[in-house]
Amino acid sequence: MKYQSGFTIIELVTVIILVGILAVNVLPKFDGTSAYEAHSHRAQLISALRLTQQRAMQQTRQDNASGETYCHHLVIENKRYGVPDRLDCTDLTLNDDWDEASDITGHVVDSRYNITFNNSFAVNAVIAFDWLGRPIGGCASGCIINVNSNVETLSIQIEPEGYIHGL
Repeated sequence: MKYQSGFTIIELVTVIILVGILAVNVLPKFDGTSAYEAHSHRAQLISALRLTQQRAMQQTRQDNASGETYCHHLVIENKRYGVPDRLDCTDLTLNDDWDEASDITGHVVDSRYNITFNNSFAVNAVIAFDWLGRPIGGCASGCIINVNSNVETLSIQIEPEGYIHGL
């Protein structure tokens, strides 16, 4: 009896399907970093907002002598965000010489990334929290912060009761 060599149609179709599945999963990895830059910056900003909120809920003690409390706000500008001064609540801008190393809550977006931040309520957003973790000031009724990249725009929503989440 003579045997034929070669692949059956089932084997060929199976191999084509497997190669297609691998291509769909592997090819986006060769796109560069632009596909996930906005996602990582959004996750980092959500973490900074939640940290500021946690500090507001945990550091509620006032200095009895002066009546001062810690400032629990995060300033969000076009290419950076951070806490300007934990003790001076009137300081609501990040100075030109402000460095993210001075406060680990903040971050300056590197110029090689085309990431910008904007929000629904102010040019330079100041997001502050009360001792219950609720936003106060311009964001008291809730707000949305956008993280823009060349590829997409992702949003962060702060609910009036204090829940911070990505959209």
